[in-house]
This record gives sequence, structure tokens and C-alpha cells, in this order.
Amino acid sequence: MMKKDQSLLSYSAVKERLSGRSHILLGNGFSIGCDPVFRYPSLYSASVEAGLSERAQSVFARLGTNNFEGVMRLLDDAHWVAKTYGLVDNDTSAMTTDVEVVKRALVDALAKSHLEHTGKIADGRKDAALDFLSTYHNIFTTNYDLLLYWVVMHRKDGPLHEDGFRADEGDSNAPYLVFAERLGQNRGIFYLHGALHLYLADGQLRKQSWSRSGECLTHLIRDGLRKSEYPLFVAEGSPEKKLAQIREHAYLWYCLDKFARIQNTLVVFGHSFGASDQHLADAIARNSKLSQLFVGLHGDPKSKENDAIRRGVSQIRAQRKEGEPQHALEVSYFDSDSARVWGEP
Repeated sequence: MMKKDQSLLSYSAVKERLSGRSHILLGNGFSIGCDPVFRYPSLYSASVEAGLSERAQSVFARLGTNNFEGVMRLLDDAHWVAKTYGLVDNDTSAMTTDVEVVKRALVDALAKSHLEHTGKIADGRKDAALDFLSTYHNIFTTNYDLLLYWVVMHRKDGPLHEDGFRADEGDSNAPYLVFAERLGQNRGIFYLHGALHLYLADGQLRKQSWSRSGECLTHLIRDGLRKSEYPLFVAEGSPEKKLAQIREHAYLWYCLDKFARIQNTLVVFGHSFGASDQHLADAIARNSKLSQLFVGLHGDPKSKENDAIRRGVSQIRAQRKEGEPQHALEVSYFDSDSARVWGEP
């Protein structure tokens, strides 16, 4: 493991060392670098502050504070069962009331912790982010915000990376897109923890689309909540419940499986390797075909946050040595600020 007093690589040095097909894992540092509004402690905490009832909080406690979609669906289903069995007589109940509470809290939290539309980001900054991302074959992100979508859609010649969402064959004029195909060897984007603009409806995983609807995504998401189109995303939570939620959704499991099978080089930017993301650390440790890991550190290399990242990476290397001693993992750290992802400060 690298000594604390050893100087970090610059990002330009990282690019010089990349060879063959390389991939990137983006964490919340990618979003915070764009705007401090994304420095929220947790979407669940913001929802509690926005008025989430104690009764609804108890449902989150059971399913996990990361599971907004699961909580809203469970309350909807509970009301349906109660009405079917004659336990409630009306179309409204305590369950439907709390669904509305969760919706309002989520919308209010989003309003306080997300930019309203892509126009809030200068074109030059999106150009810089596009240039940064163009180096990588696959983009994996743990973020559920809309920044990556906005950046990718900013490219004048069309997205460089695909995400597998296509027009609905059953309704070619639909304002949304549906997840229709795995990406194979094509350059791809993978939302490891879902995203606010992804939702399940009629057995399909759909994606809100500005290009097809003419509406900005934040408006589409809020309108979708009113129609019980709940965003599919995994926010904060225990590692066990987080992984359980991922396993319940075919798309999320597909993304994690894709991440677990990448080869050659992975660059990590803005990701802290926190305890709740142990499933990602495990995937790296078990993947003997991943030989090179570049990890970005922000600010003081000796800060407690960076020390925690180093400890997490050290555990990955220890797992790799225990499980696959013949396959070493070369780890290097770089100064993430030197990447200037969003252009000059």
C-alpha cells in the first residue's frame, strides 16, 4: 500500500499509463465537483427534514433507508390488500396517506438537493466532462442524480456511450424509453444503483427522456411520482439491504454483474469505498482479470476521508491476495482535482 507521504500521480500521468480498454467508476465526488448542492448528507435525511412521518420512517426502518421505491410500492400494495380483504372501506387509508407523504418528502428533498435543469450547467463545463469521460469504454456510476445523463446528451453528434434504452416497440411514440438490450462489447453507461429518471411500469424498466418528451427530467420525475411511477434507485443503507435490493431488480443485477467482469484497468473518481458499497469492493477483489486500479483522492492526501479510502483499497488487495494469489492488483493513487473534470475552477 502506498505510503502517506508519497506524492500522488497527476491525472495526466494516469492517462499516460492507461493501455487497452479502460473503465471508470464515478461516485458522488463527480457530482459535487459540478455543484456543491449535491453535497447532501443523505436523501433520506433530507426527506425526514421535509416532513417524512414517523409512521413512514418505521417502514423505511424495516426495508432500509435506501429503498424509496420499495417503501412506496409496499404501502400501495398494503392498501390494496387491506381494501381487498375488507379492512378498509375507502380508496384512501393510512397507507395511501403515507405514500403521498413519502412522495412530497422526496420531491421536496430533490428540490433542495438537485439542479433544476441542464441549463444550470454552463456548456463549457459539460464539454469538459464529456472530454474526461470519452477516455473510458464503460462508465459505471453509483450516483442516482441526473448529471451524467445531462452530460452525455450534451454531445452534439449523439451519445458516445449507450445505456441499452430504446424506443418502445409497442408504442413508438411513447415519451419514454425502455431497457431493451444488453450492451455486449459496445461502450456503455451503467447505473449501478439505479437513477432518479429510471422507473418500472407495466413490467418494463423505463427511462424518462427529455429528447422524446420535450420536458426537463426533474419535471418528468415529479409528474411520474403523481402517477405512481416510482424512481428506481438505491440510495443510502446497510450493505446487506443495499445488495438485497440490487438482487431484486434485473437491471441493477445486470449492471453489477457487468462491473464484476470488466478487464484490464479501472479508474475510480469521487468514490469513497464506504461500508455500504462493500458489494463493489468485493466485485473488484474477486475479479482476477482486473489488473490495474487508479484511485482518485480529493484534497489533503492525509485527511481522514482519504485514509478511509486507502483502508478500503487495502482490504480489496488483501482479499485479492487471499483468493487469487497469482493475480496481483496494481494500485496507484492520483490527485482527483488535477483531472479538472468540469473544466477550470
